[in-house]
Amino acid sequence: MKFFFTTQLGPTRFELADGSLLCKDVPIARTGMQLYKAEDLPKIIPDEDGEIVVTRSPKEVFSPESITSFEGMTVVILHPEDDDGDVLFINPANWRELAHGHIENVHQGTGDQSDLLLADLVFKTAESIQAIYAGMTQISCGYDAEYEQTAPGRANQYQIRGNHAALVPNGRAGERCSIGDSQSMTTKVKEKAQSWLTKLRHAVKTKDDATATDLLANAPDDLTGDDDDTTTPTVVIKVEGPDAATPLPGAGNPTTDEPDDIGARITALEATVAQCVEMCKKMMGGTTDAPSDEDKAEEKKMTGDAGYQQSVVSRAELIMPGIALPEGGKLATFKRQVLSAASKTVDGMALIEPLAGKGIDFTKMPIATVDTVFNGAAELAKARNNARQSVDALTISTKTNAIADLNKSNADFWAKKGTK
Repeated sequence: MKFFFTTQLGPTRFELADGSLLCKDVPIARTGMQLYKAEDLPKIIPDEDGEIVVTRSPKEVFSPESITSFEGMTVVILHPEDDDGDVLFINPANWRELAHGHIENVHQGTGDQSDLLLADLVFKTAESIQAIYAGMTQISCGYDAEYEQTAPGRANQYQIRGNHAALVPNGRAGERCSIGDSQSMTTKVKEKAQSWLTKLRHAVKTKDDATATDLLANAPDDLTGDDDDTTTPTVVIKVEGPDAATPLPGAGNPTTDEPDDIGARITALEATVAQCVEMCKKMMGGTTDAPSDEDKAEEKKMTGDAGYQQSVVSRAELIMPGIALPEGGKLATFKRQVLSAASKTVDGMALIEPLAGKGIDFTKMPIATVDTVFNGAAELAKARNNARQSVDALTISTKTNAIADLNKSNADFWAKKGTK
């Protein structure tokens, strides 16, 4: 597609002869997984979080019918809505009121953009051009599609037919689809901006490694995990008495039971301990099994970064205080074990469940996702610890002083002042 322009405003931005703004090769959609809420797709059964992960395959996104359906469609600012708050599609009756430009030259990207649907966007109004330079650069496509349930909280999207592209503050497809699909296509509620934690959880859930890596590299210093900026850290002081000693299985009650065969009990105990030691060695990587592909990848990271292993150990300590990497242990296995162990504690669950959900089997999770959850949980733990340290030190005393005691102490003090 050829254009005549008067000024090149950047690598992909051009001012046309009539003052319009041309943005070339803008990603307007991508393949992969995207997260929807239950109200977005009422015919699909959501997961326990009330969410649905929708898969958009390359076959559907790049089908000739899908690509050509976006050709010549309208560009708008935000998704227009009807009186009920539902997304309004552009048609001849409302085009003059809502249009700010058009889409053309729709095509699949190449190289590292091969998962993206690209297009040239021409913005014809002063409002849309001003919105772009003010920072509203993410793109969300308005389209019609069919959905097929594959499991609770899972669905495939097919028969995609474009209607418009909207400039939005936060697009469902993420920052890759920007001048550089809205959080909800049919939502009736104006949502607050996503928190860092929410974005990271969505990236984990949709296996969006690029977004997760970027979020972890730019974690805010004051993480709270909430969207409310007024949230302050909560400090809980838990005072407990000592737990009653728990007898070993089979040991009986030492104060009421008859004496057992001490030698046989010690032998059985030694055998049990030996089994536990072998099991721990196997779980923590202390085996002679051939290294897996993920273990080899971790070894490459250690070779290229002298501090990589220490970084992993430090993050593990944040997630599960007191845990240590066993001698000869594999880092990939160690990360899984840290997450598994932490998810069984109250503090650990608070770090891990917002990112990975409940009841996750980390032994079956892809290593890329394990890395994302591991690093994200460490960042949350760091923020939690910093919040606790910022609270004034509290002194708890169990001794109370009566007025008479204070008077006596003062009298003793001054009496001693007069002696030699």
